[in-house]
Amino acid sequence: MTVDEMVEQINSALNDEGEYTIVASNESGTLTLTSLRTGEEAEITLEDGTDTLNLATLGLTAGTTNGTTTEVQTTGAEIVVGSTSADTINLSIATLTCEALGIDELDVSTEEGAAEALSVLDMAIDQISAARAELGAEMSRFEFRSAQIDTSVENLEAAESAIADVDIAAEQASLSSSSVKVQAAVAAATQANEMPQNLLSLVQ
Repeated sequence: MTVDEMVEQINSALNDEGEYTIVASNESGTLTLTSLRTGEEAEITLEDGTDTLNLATLGLTAGTTNGTTTEVQTTGAEIVVGSTSADTINLSIATLTCEALGIDELDVSTEEGAAEALSVLDMAIDQISAARAELGAEMSRFEFRSAQIDTSVENLEAAESAIADVDIAAEQASLSSSSVKVQAAVAAATQANEMPQNLLSLVQ
């Protein structure tokens, strides 16, 4: 069986199952399975069929393969949300164009095209829902940091007001009064410590 024949049979079987998000193709003589889904949502499972497909004969191995998500550091915008340039939140929005979602070339003029459209649109809805959830999480982070910054500003303003509104003369007088009281207390304590010695000298 040639690669083209395998591609035709696999695509036909996928279409019969209503699965249009996975497509088999011949890439330079290599059988390639491609999913329209991206990241970890991309999943392709190969199973041995009964009387229809023998993976060993085709040189394939049964199993499931998942896609991976690669975080690109330069994607999105770094927004400073703190007092240092390192305190940032990366804001990135997934590409949700018709082309990126794979719905730009849907044709519902035929029964097969309409069935494919349903499958691909379900996938696109899942991707949009995931993107909305990520944006919601980022919004929550910004709201939390905003509340923290508001609290910090309020505390700084209160501290500044306490310092700016202090009465220097009154505080100096209070300090002098406290200093006199401390000195008087020390003198009284000294005299109290000497009193037993004076009493003993009178007795002798």
